[in-house]
Amino acid sequence: MKKKGVQISVNEIVEVAFGTLLNQPSISFFNQICDDVEKIKKGDLFVVKDPKDIQKAINLGAFGILFSGEIAMEDSEVAWISVENLEESLLRILRHYLIINNKILYSLNNEEYELSHQILIPKKNFAYCEGSLVELIAFVLENGEFAYILYHNQDKIKFEKLPQFQQEIKALDTQKIPDESLPFATNSFSLFGIKIFYQSTDYSLPLPKLFIQPLARVIKFAEEHFLNVDLEKLEGISSFKPLYLDERGFISKPGATNKVVLTCVEIHLYEQFLAYFSMYAKWAKLMLFIPKIYQELFTPYAEVKTYETKEELFSLVLMQKYNFALVFGVNLEEFEERFSAKEKEQNLFDLLDETKN
Repeated sequence: MKKKGVQISVNEIVEVAFGTLLNQPSISFFNQICDDVEKIKKGDLFVVKDPKDIQKAINLGAFGILFSGEIAMEDSEVAWISVENLEESLLRILRHYLIINNKILYSLNNEEYELSHQILIPKKNFAYCEGSLVELIAFVLENGEFAYILYHNQDKIKFEKLPQFQQEIKALDTQKIPDESLPFATNSFSLFGIKIFYQSTDYSLPLPKLFIQPLARVIKFAEEHFLNVDLEKLEGISSFKPLYLDERGFISKPGATNKVVLTCVEIHLYEQFLAYFSMYAKWAKLMLFIPKIYQELFTPYAEVKTYETKEELFSLVLMQKYNFALVFGVNLEEFEERFSAKEKEQNLFDLLDETKN
């Protein structure tokens, strides 16, 4: 049997979103909700991020426009729904459809989502979702055969704005789990890995001690929901991926060189990296590479090198002597592209020549 498509009542959206319908269109239902004008389909309710996209959305077949602020109506055939606060209205819509579709959402941070995706063995009643708040609502509206949604809250949506005792949107407990209450025993650890004992098995995990708490939260979640865990599938955390640079300035194999670079673009995570290495690598020469505006903030904690351009940064990282370099402001992919060995090899002197020209 062909699955029935999604239908969202115009009046229902207006009521749930605490909105105002500014006209009286002939349509009474939307087929889906969307905030990406490039993905609009006929019948969608378009959520406005940029007013410049409205006309294109209408041309592509949007049946309704959900917005906040002052926007002139351009087509009386579509439903124009005005709300006071767009995010709060979207949160109400999300909660409404979670309730009527009997779903429970778990909001996970970057580390929790990445770990759960790697080590939890899938079950039919669990589903993963990434994307914007609107994409999450669209996912819920599809009403698949699952009861729980593990959502990657990459945009740091403030679900705490919802009523305190609501049960359909949850987060993993962020209260620190004492060592004696961890769901596994920690046998030993190095800067870039830990050895644990879990369910009668020893594991060597490519995960620094820094991330023991999110790992423990994910495993406790699995146990509470009768999910199986496969720790052999754990590959590490993308936000903590050390690059080993050899004497020519190329990325080398782990352990093959004593120059290690870690990159980060989130200030709170960078501060965690700094605290971690300051505590567990006191023997090593630690150097911080940061944009000039952060110099006063980090100078008290370690030797600092500031940069204004990426080329200046790349040159500094190659020239300076250190064991561990913590780089803030440039992502991992740019470093990998810059320092990967290519068919036409580029050595240290080539790079220095480029920065002079």
